[in-house]
Amino acid sequence: MLVEKVLQHATKSELCSVLALLLLSLSIYRCHTYIGAYLKSVLLSLRLSGPPSLPFIGNCLLINERDLLRNRAAKAFDLYGSLVRIWILLFPFFVVLQPEDLQVILSSKKHTNKVFFYRLMHNFLGDGLITSSGLKWSTHRKLIQPAFHLSLLEKFIDTFVDASQSLNDNLDASALDAGINIAKYVNNCVIDILNEAVLGVPIKKKGLGFMEDSPFRKGKLVMPARFTHPWLLFDGIYHLTSMASDELHQKKLLNDFTRQMIKRRRELLASSEVERKCLLDYMIEISESNPGFSEEDIVNEACTFMLAGQDSVGAAVAFTIFLLAQNADCQQQCYEELERIFENSNRAPTMSDLREMRYMEMCIKEALRLYPSVPLIARKLGEEVRLGAYTLPVGSNIFICPYATHRLAHIYPEPEKFKPERFSSEQAEKRHPYAFIPFSAGPRYCIGNRFAILEIKTIISRLLRSYQLRPVPGKTTFETTYRITLRASGGLWVRFTPREQQQQEAAA
Repeated sequence: MLVEKVLQHATKSELCSVLALLLLSLSIYRCHTYIGAYLKSVLLSLRLSGPPSLPFIGNCLLINERDLLRNRAAKAFDLYGSLVRIWILLFPFFVVLQPEDLQVILSSKKHTNKVFFYRLMHNFLGDGLITSSGLKWSTHRKLIQPAFHLSLLEKFIDTFVDASQSLNDNLDASALDAGINIAKYVNNCVIDILNEAVLGVPIKKKGLGFMEDSPFRKGKLVMPARFTHPWLLFDGIYHLTSMASDELHQKKLLNDFTRQMIKRRRELLASSEVERKCLLDYMIEISESNPGFSEEDIVNEACTFMLAGQDSVGAAVAFTIFLLAQNADCQQQCYEELERIFENSNRAPTMSDLREMRYMEMCIKEALRLYPSVPLIARKLGEEVRLGAYTLPVGSNIFICPYATHRLAHIYPEPEKFKPERFSSEQAEKRHPYAFIPFSAGPRYCIGNRFAILEIKTIISRLLRSYQLRPVPGKTTFETTYRITLRASGGLWVRFTPREQQQQEAAA
C-alpha cells in the first residue's frame, strides 16, 4: 500500500530517478556477485595443479602444441590429479576428469549453459543446439527431439545405404592395394548423407547445380586461430580484422543457401512431391505450429546439424576403419558377424540387421573411446558444486575432456590398446555410466547419437562386406590434431583387398 501511494504522488522525474537508482543497485549487486565468484575461482585455482601458464594469456598457446591431446590430455590425471587448473587469458577453468565428478555436473539441468567461447562458433555453426544456452536451448531441444525417435530414424536407413554404396563405388580401384587416405572418401560420404537427411537433396541426383557450390563443403572454423592470437578473443579487436569479415561472409553464404533449401522444401511439401522426408521438413512443421520457432531458428539448427555432423561422424568412421585395419582379429569377428546376419546375400541392411551388429558396435565404441570426435567440451556452473575436497563456486568455467577420461588407467586398463570387449554388456554394466562420454551425457547428451551410430554401422558394414582392410606400411601411426573435432595429421591410410581376391589367395 505504501509503495502504491508513493507511486501515485511521485512526479515523472522522481519515478525516473527511482528507476535509475534501482538499475544502479542491481548493476552493483551483479558486479559484486560476479567479482566475488571470480575471486573464489582464482583462489581455488591457486590450490590446484595444472600446466605452466604465461602472464596474461595463460594457457591459450597450448592449442599450438604438437600432438596436444596425446602428450598433455592423456597424462593429465597422472600429472595433476582429478581436478586440473587451466588459464584462458585471466579466467580460470577447471578440468574435471573423474566419472563421479562428471556425473554431478553433466546430469544436472542447472549446469547446461555453455561457456563464453561457444559464442565464437556462432558464425560457423549458427546459434543452434550445440552453441545455445538457457531457455532457447531447452525449448529447441524439446521441439526437435521427437524427430530423432528410433521409429523415425529407421526412415533414414535408405539414405545411409545409398551413400555407403556410393562410397564403395567411388573408391579409387587403382590405389586400393597401395593404400588410400580413407578420411577423404568418408567425409564425402557423410556430406552426401547430411545433404539428403538434413536438406532433402537426394544422393542419387548428384550434379544438381546448387549443390555443386554448396558452402557446407567449404566451411572454415577460425576459433582455434583466435586462441593462438589471444587478443582476438576480444570481439572489439577481432571485428577489425579481415578474418572476421571472411567469417561473416561465410556465415552469409551458409544462411542464404539454407534459406534456399527451406524454400525448396516448402514448395515440395506444398505439392506433395516429397519422396524421403528430411530434417528440414520436420523443422518446417515445427515452425508452423510453434510461432516461437522462426525461420531463423531453422537456419541455425540446420547449419548446426550440417557442420557438426560432418566432422564428428566423419572422424568416427575414419578412425574405426583405421583401427580395424590395424587389428585383424577384431575385423575378422566383425566380418563373421556380418556373414551370420546376411548369409552371403548382397541385400541392403535393415534396422533389424543394424541392431544385430553388436560386435561392430563394440568396435565403434572402442574407437570412440580412443578417439572421441569431440575431445573437449565446456560448461558453466549454475550453482556451487562440491567435488571431493574442493568447492567450485557458481559461475565457474568447466572443461570436460572425454579424451582424458577415456584413458584413465584405473577404469580402462591398458588404455591405449584397442580392446572392443571393454564394451560387452557384462563389462559395460560394471563401469561408471559417465566413464564413456563421446556424446556427452545428461540433459545435453548429443541429440543425434543414435542417428550417428546407425550411420557409422551402415558405412563400415558396406566396406567390410566388400573388402578386407589392411594397414599401410609406414603409415600405421599418426599425430592427433584438434580443431574442435579430432583429426589425424596426414590422414588415415588403409589398404583395401577385395574379398574375392582374398579368397582366391587363400585357396591358392
